[in-house]
Amino acid sequence: MTFPRISAALIVSLCVFGLAIQSPNASAESGGDGGYIKIEPFTVNLLGGVQYLQMSMRIRGGSPEVAGSVSSRMPMVRHELILLLSGQKSADILSVKGKIVLLEDIKMAINKAIEMKGQNGVTEVALESFVVQ
Repeated sequence: MTFPRISAALIVSLCVFGLAIQSPNASAESGGDGGYIKIEPFTVNLLGGVQYLQMSMRIRGGSPEVAGSVSSRMPMVRHELILLLSGQKSADILSVKGKIVLLEDIKMAINKAIEMKGQNGVTEVALESFVVQ
């Protein structure tokens, strides 16, 4: 039995294409780190101007397009988050219940900035740090 000869260029193309499909970096388009997109840390004065909030978070989108939208609209994402966070009272966000409400508000603010809704937009917000001082 004889096998047809395959050109080296075809073999290289198949290998590169195969690596692109299986590459662990393929998740970077969907946010990397298992689909999470890192939002750089924030420090904002809280309502009243005496205390401040410093926090960092990661978000997860309901579709692969969310990562691209967040990246390309990061100035508006940060703008919406600063407006939201600077309007908070420390007493309201120190409790677990307050943080859960704030996470929902953050999700809505980011979805507003990227002009996406529901399962097509941001579906999850995970806190990495949260300090009120």
